[in-house]
Amino acid sequence: MSKSPSPAPIVEEELHAFVDDALEADRRREVQEYLDRNPEAAATVADLASQRQMLRSALAHIADEPIPEGLQMSMLIAHRRKPSPWAWQMAAAVVLALGTGGFGGWQMHSAVGPSGSGVMALAGEARTSFTAYVSEPVAETGKNELVSLVSNKLKRPISIPDLSQSGYHYAGGKLVATGHGPAGLFFYDRVDGTRMAVMVRPMAADREAPMMEQSAGAVGGFTWAQRGLGYSVVGTEDLDLLHPVANEVRRQAKLQSST
Repeated sequence: MSKSPSPAPIVEEELHAFVDDALEADRRREVQEYLDRNPEAAATVADLASQRQMLRSALAHIADEPIPEGLQMSMLIAHRRKPSPWAWQMAAAVVLALGTGGFGGWQMHSAVGPSGSGVMALAGEARTSFTAYVSEPVAETGKNELVSLVSNKLKRPISIPDLSQSGYHYAGGKLVATGHGPAGLFFYDRVDGTRMAVMVRPMAADREAPMMEQSAGAVGGFTWAQRGLGYSVVGTEDLDLLHPVANEVRRQAKLQSST
């Protein structure tokens, strides 16, 4: 019986495409499996995702403004023979901030600096994991076993939030690898089929951080940290609708940590 062919080696460009959600579904799954087995590569992807979100946030106030005349493609082409270093650098920054990513994101690594392991990194990890696993079938069976597994791996008592009052019921979850160690990823479904997720992991930095809004493409949510644990509520739902769900997760987490 012949063996199925091994996946093609993962190259650096595909890590950038993974962050930019530009891979085909099958290849994205292969890259995610590769990241689950390779913590160093997962850390690189977490850094890239954090840099992307940091640049998007920093330039959000100008993202919708008209492109300056000096940066319009026709002007850049016209001045190609005598390029302005400032113009090309600015154009690269704008392209990266708008989510194109690619090799420019890696080149910006040293300029932006490492993202650390704070809430911005957690936000990127939550979006990446949600995108990778949201289409997988999940079942509610093994809930107690999952709580025990995640609690043991995170070395912290973890509970799965009850979001039934918010219109979501628990659908299943799993232990996932991130660039900063294991994390619990819990999925919830609404009666209309809308799915969202809650990620939780220990925080080496930003052990206490207020709730922040974050998004990239169609996936967004809210991320915060309390008493050394980071939480991220993510989905494709409108952020105004996800916000009260995140508040409920935070409320239950506070109750758990106070007992």
